Amino acid sequence: MTDVLLVSLGTTLGWRHTDRLFVEELRRAGVDAEAVTVRFGLAGRLRRGYPLNDLVEMNAVRRALGTALAEHEPRAVVLSTTTAAMALPELSVPYAVRLDAPACMNRPGARNRLLHVLERRGLSRARLTLPLSRSAIAELPPGSAPAVVVSPPVEPSGPAAEARERVAVAYVPDPKAKGLDVLVAGWAAAAVPDARLEVYGLDPDWARSHLRRSGVAEHPGLELRGAVPARDFRARTRAARLYAGGARWEDFGQAPLEALADGALLATVPSGGPFEALRLARELGEPSLIASEVGGEALGAAIRAAFELPEERVRAYRAAALGALRPFRPEAVQETIEQDVLPRLLGPAGPSPPKH
Repeated sequence: MTDVLLVSLGTTLGWRHTDRLFVEELRRAGVDAEAVTVRFGLAGRLRRGYPLNDLVEMNAVRRALGTALAEHEPRAVVLSTTTAAMALPELSVPYAVRLDAPACMNRPGARNRLLHVLERRGLSRARLTLPLSRSAIAELPPGSAPAVVVSPPVEPSGPAAEARERVAVAYVPDPKAKGLDVLVAGWAAAAVPDARLEVYGLDPDWARSHLRRSGVAEHPGLELRGAVPARDFRARTRAARLYAGGARWEDFGQAPLEALADGALLATVPSGGPFEALRLARELGEPSLIASEVGGEALGAAIRAAFELPEERVRAYRAAALGALRPFRPEAVQETIEQDVLPRLLGPAGPSPPKH
């Protein structure tokens, strides 16, 4: 018998990484935790947009769950993403749902109405919802199960450089959603002398193609670095003056949070979505670093302000950011899982004794 079975859609690199970390956290808490990754088979070819993507994914979860329940006999199930809970059969064990943003928030409109109905049912039947951020709680559908925030852990990646390079870094895995055109237009508008913008996360040719289609020219100082190992990107956030964000939508925003943990300033547009780093940035006392709108000119002003911020205020900002990030530290997340999640998910019996 397994204590907790995690059913993971694993549709993005970020979710696959987050799910692995969550299983490790469960095991450190002393429970027997196993993960099952959903396979789509030939039906995966139908995933070309919403709401069809959700319909394919929720039905794949339903098929995978039947086999996994028989194999693992779990005491409880955790479903990774709200989509995974939309087409559940009646379960004989309690379940929780992990999500970055509910479908009613990031897939609005009449064409997604069926998803919203299925989501309300799935989240109301759960024992717990486990949003990744505080920003997502207010958007949960009425009647959802009680929420406990379990964020991906965020901590400094190493000693931060005191003397920062005149560099802005950005992580843009999706040029449209993450606003590559807004970012590059903002960099041009900032016109910061003797500075560079290093963009990571996507193939340079793809990036240039997107910029051409968007009518945005490459600007001096722009460097398209492509995909690099996480440790190399974090080395740049430790050395850079700031992280620049032009995203139109952020479901969580792991990279900006990690940049704050590494001592970089955050100059960002007010992206839509439960963007947790934006919530923190608004609490850090430097409103000039937050653009007034999602647009190049507005972002340019925020980038310029980040380069011009006096060093005394930079140091105060970094110290405040580290304080604001305490709930995201691994030890704090682990404590939440052990004290607030597992006792409620597994019931009075608690977790099984650790295996040796």
